[in-house]
Order: sequence, then structure tokens, then C-alpha cells
Amino acid sequence: LVGIIHHRLQNTIEAVSIAAFRIAAPFIFVEVPFSRMRVDILLPLILVPSLSAAFVPLAGKPPFRSSLAAEGGPPKYEKIIAKLIEAEEVGSGSVMLHIGTDGDEALDYKPGHVLALEIEMPSVASSLNEKNAQDADQNGGWMRGPYTVSRATNNSLDILVKVVGDKSKRMANAAPGTPIKFGGKFHVPIYEGINKEATKRVVLVSTGVGVGPCIGAIEEMVADDGFEAEVNLLASFRTEAEVISRDHLDTLMKENPNKFKWTPIVTSKMGRISESDETLKLAISPTLCSMNDTHYHLIGNAQLVNEWKAGLSQAGVPDEKVTIESYFNHKADVDTERIERIAQVISQSALNPAS
Repeated sequence: LVGIIHHRLQNTIEAVSIAAFRIAAPFIFVEVPFSRMRVDILLPLILVPSLSAAFVPLAGKPPFRSSLAAEGGPPKYEKIIAKLIEAEEVGSGSVMLHIGTDGDEALDYKPGHVLALEIEMPSVASSLNEKNAQDADQNGGWMRGPYTVSRATNNSLDILVKVVGDKSKRMANAAPGTPIKFGGKFHVPIYEGINKEATKRVVLVSTGVGVGPCIGAIEEMVADDGFEAEVNLLASFRTEAEVISRDHLDTLMKENPNKFKWTPIVTSKMGRISESDETLKLAISPTLCSMNDTHYHLIGNAQLVNEWKAGLSQAGVPDEKVTIESYFNHKADVDTERIERIAQVISQSALNPAS
């Protein structure tokens, strides 16, 4: 019990730290060791109470503890100098940022880690909104924000962004070679948050660019010969044009027919995943009936995440079998009918597996 409380407390600390990036706040200058072309960063002085932006492993193995995690105060970060290799459009309004480093020290990021990403503000700063302009002025002319890693190697990162605001537009339109800075490491990576020995099936439910970290995690799962669970991705998008990395996901499914399946949910045609029993049944295994066998990862629109989390809990899915990360729409009210529908379909499938 003491161990579980400690683990959840650490998750709370990391969640608050990331939430602080999402608001305008006073900043304090903190000096950190200089190595591998690392420089200092301005840090949020206040922490917000909302934890809805967090990737939360609810129980299970101890969470990843970054050396940069908060210890009794605002978190300290080290900035790593990098450059943009390419800003690749992977769906209408969505861009995968391919970022590379030249340092000798290997990176240690995995799909699902959250970091602070920075890019210099445009030469015409008047185009920025007041909040971003003020923050960039306080940060030496660099715009910044929290982003989730889609995939990583020893010297590169892929980060999927939705092109909706000043920072994302600047990144999407940046030329190869544009300087980039990043640092910090938060949240348990998706694959590490799964109890592999006790999981026979993984269901990932995403909206929009939330599919990015899922893709990286799925690549890890199918490449792991010791992990035999079937993996099912339900990725939600508003329109057909917005479907992200369709060809790549189709190829992954074709190359791993017994291990991976994915379904794009186009809400303008099909409605939300939780709008009908038929769509929800896509999350049901045709062979497994125990709720303890399936791990769920929910990522993207906070309303969807909260509805699924509540529905799975109501159905009897153990807390440790559900991990989450919310991107936006944190204040939206949940729909009780959707929650009940999720609970009903999932609980019934545990007794009567789909044929």
C-alpha cells in the first residue's frame, strides 16, 4: 500500500509539472549543469491544480522517474540543442516533426514521454498572440510548449503536432535545419505502462494527433517477440482527409496480421466511437472474456478520455489496466449516456465474447 501511494504521488508531481507548461505563468531562472550544448531554461513558478493533462498509470509497476522531476518545487530542465530535419504532413492539418541531434550522448526518450519543445518566434512577432509573445520575450525569443514523443532513436525524435496556433504553425512551416531546443522528460511511456506478463490484449483509443504516440508504441509492441498480446487501435478523426499515417498503419497491420489491427473512426460519417454499440464493439476481443486480460490506453480529447475512463471503471475494468493522457477540452462535461453505453458493451463482452 505504501508503495502504491508513493507511486501515485510521484505521478501527481509529474502531472502538475506538465500542466504548468499549459498556462501563462511567472517564471524563475534556474541554472543547470552545462553539457552537450545544453543551456538554461526559464521555469514556471506556479503549478496549476488541474491534473487532466497527465498520462496516469493508475497502478502496477513503479513509474519512470526522470532525474528532472520536481522535488519540492518547480521542475528543472536542461535544454538540448537540435535541428529540424523535416516537417512532414501526415494528414490534413497534422505534421510530424522529425528532429535530429548532433551530440555524442544518446537520447533516452520513448513513445509517450512528454517534453518541452521550443522554436524561435517568427521575425514578425506582431503575428503572435499576446500570451505567446510575452512568453517568448521571457524565454529569449523562443516559443515553447509541452509535446508528446511519437518515436525516438539515440539521436532523433518524431513529434506529431496539430497545426492550430502560433507555435505549431511556426514549426509546420519551418525549413529543414531550423534550430530546435527540447528538454525535460515526463510520464510513463505507453509501452512501459503495460503489465506485459498479465496482458493478452491492448486497446488504444485516440483522437486526432493522439495517434502519434500510439503509433510509436505499437511499433515497439509488434517488434517485441516476447510480447504476444494482440493490439487494437481505434483512432478517431473528424474527416477522411484528417486521418493520420493511414498507409503506414495499413502496412503495419498487413505485416502483423495476427498481432495488430486498427480502425480509423471518421466522426463526420460514423459519429464518435461511443455513439453506438456497433462502433464500440470494435474494441471487443472475439476470443478473450476476462477484463483482467486487456489493457486500455486513452489519449487525446479530454472529454473522450474521461468518458471512457468512467465507462471502463463502471464496467469493472481494474484501474491498473487503464492509462490516460488528455490533450485539450479538459473542462467539457462528460455525457452520461456514452459512459453507460461504454460500460454496458464492455461488461457484456466480458461475459459474452463477440462471435
